[in-house]
Amino acid sequence: MNKILLAVGLAAAFAVASPTVRAESAFEDCHAVRGTADARNRQISLDRAERRLHHYIAHELRGSGGHSVGPTHTHCIRNACEASAIVCRH
Repeated sequence: MNKILLAVGLAAAFAVASPTVRAESAFEDCHAVRGTADARNRQISLDRAERRLHHYIAHELRGSGGHSVGPTHTHCIRNACEASAIVCRH
């Protein structure tokens, strides 16, 4: 029984760790960035969070080289929203 639990635990740890290792080795200079907002209306809060994320990427992460932005993910808890993305510099 203990060997089965150990095997399942190792398989789960390998499944979680392997995508992370590949992502880090493919890009050397990647950052997770986010924008947050809290408003009375959920849609306004979501729009503000996305706008703050895009503003941060455009103005704070500029440099001599280009950068690629992964897909934007948004989630809200009640009226507080957060938008996040992975940004990698070339």
